[in-house]
This record gives sequence, C-alpha cells and structure tokens, in this order.
Amino acid sequence: MIKEAIGYGDTIEEALEDARLQLGAKPEDDVEFEVLSTPKKKVLGIFGGAKAEVKAFIELPDAAPKKAPRKRNEKAPVKPEKKDKKPAQKKAVEAEKKPAKAEAPAVVDDFSDAVDEAALAADSQAAKAVSYLRTILEQFACKDVAIKVAEREGCTYIMLDGEGLGVIIGHRGETLDALQYLVGLAANGAGGYYKVSLNIGDYRQRREQTLTDLAKRVSEQVLRTGKNRTLEPMNPYERRIIHTAVQNIEGVVSNSFGEGSGRRVVIAVEGGDIRPQRRDGGRGRNSGRGRRNDRPSNKVEAPVREPKKDIEAPLYGKIN
Repeated sequence: MIKEAIGYGDTIEEALEDARLQLGAKPEDDVEFEVLSTPKKKVLGIFGGAKAEVKAFIELPDAAPKKAPRKRNEKAPVKPEKKDKKPAQKKAVEAEKKPAKAEAPAVVDDFSDAVDEAALAADSQAAKAVSYLRTILEQFACKDVAIKVAEREGCTYIMLDGEGLGVIIGHRGETLDALQYLVGLAANGAGGYYKVSLNIGDYRQRREQTLTDLAKRVSEQVLRTGKNRTLEPMNPYERRIIHTAVQNIEGVVSNSFGEGSGRRVVIAVEGGDIRPQRRDGGRGRNSGRGRRNDRPSNKVEAPVREPKKDIEAPLYGKIN
C-alpha cells in the first residue's frame, strides 16, 4: 500500500520534511518524493511569491487479511493436548526462547584494547583528538561523559558513553560525522594523515544494520517489480554500506549518481538500465519526441571484486 502526502515550506528541504511528518515516517524509512513546485520570491518583498510544494510517497506493508467469522453453532476446533516435556528438556527450550542481550563491541577488530583517556601519552595524536573533543562536549553541555580509546597504526577509535549524547548524534548521524571530521583535523594539526573514528554507544553498529536491511528490502522490491529504486541522499560512509549489501544479493546492482550532499544510490536489476528514474514518469509534453537512439548504454554488470582487507577499508569515512 502506498501512502502519500504533500508538504509545503520556504525551501524544498522544509517542504520534504513537512511531508515526512504528515506521513509519520521514521528517519530510517525509505521515502520517495516529487517536487511539484519550487519556491518563488516576492516581488519587491510584497507581491506574489509562493512556497515550495513536494509530494512524498512511502510504501506500507499490506494489512493482514481478516479471518472469516465462524458460523453460529459451529464449534471451535479443539487443539490436541501436548504432552509435557521432561523437566530438563523444558528448561533447555525456555533458555533458547530468551533473547540474548545485544552488547556493543568494546573494541573494533584490529584495534588495541580500549583504555581511558588518562592512559594516553600527552603528546600523542590520540590525546590531541580527545582534548579537542572534550572542548566540543563542554560547549554542548555534555557532562560526565566517559571516553574510551583504542588505537592502531595511523588510526584511533574513540567511544563515548554518557547521558544526553543524542544531540551529538544529530539527524541520521550528521552531527556525529561532522564532529568526527573536526576531531580528525585537530589530531592532524602537525601534518600527515591520522584517521579518527568516533562512536557513541553502539550507534554506528545499529545504523549499519538499518542501512543493510534497507538495501535488502529495496533490492527485493526491484527484483519483484523490475523498476529502479533511488534512495535518499547519503554520505560516502552510508553509500558504501548500501553498495556492500547489494553486492551480496544476486540479480541486482547499484551505482551512485549526483554531486556533493545530493549524491544518491540507485539500485537496479542486473543488466538493465541503472539510470535514476525521472520523477515525472516521462509524461512531459516532449516525451518520446526527438529522442536519439545512439545514446551510450548505461547497463551495468555486477562487478567482480576481491574482498578488501580491513586495514585498507575506511572505518566510518570522512565527510566529502
């Protein structure tokens, strides 16, 4: 079932956010949108003018079919009684039913054991990164924040734990990514390249799982409908997660289109046209007229890639 809403705002971004609120969409939901009209300024600041208008779409799961009511005087089927299991076997089954607690890994692979910030050498790049991070946390009024640091050659992984750190994460981790970039600059003040990765609790792991599930769900829709799907703009780190997940799904391929912060991932059927679909569905006045048939093909075959070593792959990427 497709649900849609029309949003208005002074900018296209504000109109899209208004439509998302009307749909009740969560930040991780895949929402498609179509720009109906762009904002227009008032003449001399008085006459005319119009707000941006955006139509947003979201696909909701179909409602479960209702069970047919039983006829009058019709007895409900009697379920056969199950024999009680042996005590030892019953305890084993109950133990399996209890969900295991998900704990964030204390240390990332190939990193040293995490230590407190006090254990860092004062003149080390990791200490400079933590010192700058503390300054930023004070500006956000984030107090009593525990910081753990794990290192490897040319890289440090900083983990934060405490109350009120949601403001540091921001919308879809945008604030966290920006802060990670700034902390990296502080660590590289003396020159060279020293990578800094920043995480709060298990946010990075949960975000990665959300994006992986999104890639699987959209790939299933592409295989079922045969139509391309264009995701919302993402940063390089998130696009890499989507591409990695799609590589493991047979029959679909992915590519990125756009520039800067508007760069998006497109998922398509393998061997098909992977260009982003036109929002107007190709129903314009000049649709189908004067088209040239000698355009270069954009068909993409699934690339054969050797698995990257963990030391070569970026941990969380930096903002481009």
